[in-house]
Amino acid sequence: MMKLRLLAVGAALVASLCTSGPVMAQDPVQAHPDFFKVLVENDRVRVIDDLVPAGAKVGMHSHPEYVVYPLSSYKMKFTFPDGTTRVVDVEKGVARYVPGMVHAEENIGGTDAHALLVEIKK
Repeated sequence: MMKLRLLAVGAALVASLCTSGPVMAQDPVQAHPDFFKVLVENDRVRVIDDLVPAGAKVGMHSHPEYVVYPLSSYKMKFTFPDGTTRVVDVEKGVARYVPGMVHAEENIGGTDAHALLVEIKK
């Protein structure tokens, strides 16, 4: 009986720890496998093929620090957890470093947004 009680208390503790505190944004590959495909992953980096069709929306997700290399030019609207937004005109072939971030995005241009993301793990 004592073991059952300890198991119940332990299960309740685990459940409360899993549901308390701020909710972390989802991994983009898991949340949107139709837009994000892993090409290479190891203990140091993850390379993602990111293809968001014109007009498509991507829900809130997070990235560690990363480098983005656009394979096309596109116009993207980013929405951040605090509700602020930023519209970015992305130019094909112009790589940039991005610190880790949480955001949602919407392709508001007339072309597909296609880029390679290199997420840095170490």
